[in-house]
Amino acid sequence: MPDHVTKLDPLAILTKPLTADEIEWKITSRKDGQTSLAPYTDARAVMTRLDLAFGPFGWQVRYTPAQVGNEYGVIAAIAIKHPETGEWVEKQDGAGPTDIEPFKGGVSGALKRAATVWGIGRELYAYPRVVVEGEHKYIPFKVLNRLKGLPKAIAEGKPLPEVIRLNAEGESVRKGG
Repeated sequence: MPDHVTKLDPLAILTKPLTADEIEWKITSRKDGQTSLAPYTDARAVMTRLDLAFGPFGWQVRYTPAQVGNEYGVIAAIAIKHPETGEWVEKQDGAGPTDIEPFKGGVSGALKRAATVWGIGRELYAYPRVVVEGEHKYIPFKVLNRLKGLPKAIAEGKPLPEVIRLNAEGESVRKGG
């Protein structure tokens, strides 16, 4: 690598806040006239971050079936080749099956949770709770559009409320109104 090219710190790449393109939103509940949303990242975004930080040959993932009592799931172990020593360092976490595509969802969930142990998307846990007026089967497009600015605000450390309340048009609403 030429001297004028700066090598990026792999851990800085992993822990850099996710962008709007790396975040998706899912409905976590629909009740009492409102829909709650939560941010998440998908497995492809995790793999892209790992490739950027360590290259395609600098990391690996291993999945192991798990059982605790009557509950089944999968453990994902992400191993990363230490850039300086060449030693493999592993961190892991697990998840259970999901409602849709139980096996695939469990594997994907375990990978994303293990990625969080490495710092990928950890800031998602600090996001404000998002509540949309009405009980929606799908997230309204205008709400998704409005939420695209949230990752940038989080990355810039802007003060945000604990709960963001929106109507189906993506406009802010006050509690009870």
